[in-house]
Amino acid sequence: MLQTRILLPRLTCPLRRYPPKWRPHRFQRSSSTQAPASPSPTVPPKRRLFRASYIWYGLVLLTGASLGFTVRNFAAPLPLPLPGSREDELAMRAITSDIEGLDVVKFMRSQGYHLHADTPLRPFEQDQAKAAHKGWTELDIKTNIVESKEDWGSKSRTLTGGSLAGSRGLGVQRAFWNAETRELVAVVWIGGALCGWPGLAHGGAIATIFGDCMSRMVAGPGVSIDSIPEPTSMSVTYAKPTNSTNFYILRAHFSKPHIPPVAPPPDPDPAPAKSWLPSWKDLTKKEQPTENKKAVEIIGTLEDTNGNLCVRVKGTYPVSA
Repeated sequence: MLQTRILLPRLTCPLRRYPPKWRPHRFQRSSSTQAPASPSPTVPPKRRLFRASYIWYGLVLLTGASLGFTVRNFAAPLPLPLPGSREDELAMRAITSDIEGLDVVKFMRSQGYHLHADTPLRPFEQDQAKAAHKGWTELDIKTNIVESKEDWGSKSRTLTGGSLAGSRGLGVQRAFWNAETRELVAVVWIGGALCGWPGLAHGGAIATIFGDCMSRMVAGPGVSIDSIPEPTSMSVTYAKPTNSTNFYILRAHFSKPHIPPVAPPPDPDPAPAKSWLPSWKDLTKKEQPTENKKAVEIIGTLEDTNGNLCVRVKGTYPVSA
């Protein structure tokens, strides 16, 4: 039996190849020993030079420091220079220079008419000052009105030359006396040590200043006021707060007994000093007791350099003074 052999043609076509850009996805099991890929270094972002938060922190810090210094100076202010120290001498020089430059001091040295306690001190025309009668004399004092040649080198009973001396106290004063009308005009300095409340002068210190000035009026210029007794009564009306570290104008005149002037003074035009108190609150306008009617009565006022009334005082001294 014949066996037939079938011959198949030999396949000569090549195997199909995948495109070079494409490969079949193969899943490979990751080996535990394979090291993880290190992350690529990242570039840090640039920091802003100025940020709103920094400005806010700066404002808060500045505000806190300012409030702290303010509270500190209000509760415990810096110590004032002691009288006689180097700092006090420099401060006294500055105060002396300032008081010499005040218009009221220049005007009083060149003025030529009698002043009254209710007339504000304001400069007038040059021809009026030259034509009026000159009756004012500037008192020869070093610092305050209680000084006299008899007291130089000795201690006085007054506080003005002791604890109230120096730039922190009464500093430097300029006083003018009219022997004809017996009126006194003084420019006083109220320092920071005379405060009863921060920035405001103590009422007792103001009364002490008036007491010294009235004693000077009773004693006269160049006489020690230690020989003058204390006032029998003193009424003080505080019309307006008196700030410290400022210059003030003090004026006083005798109301009892009435002393007529040698020559009638010219009639100035300015309005009287303003008062913010009603008449029933002004103690200086009340009648004194019967036993004081034969006493020497002095009325004084304290004004700022603008002519505003701050304090009004009435003091009585015995006739023996």
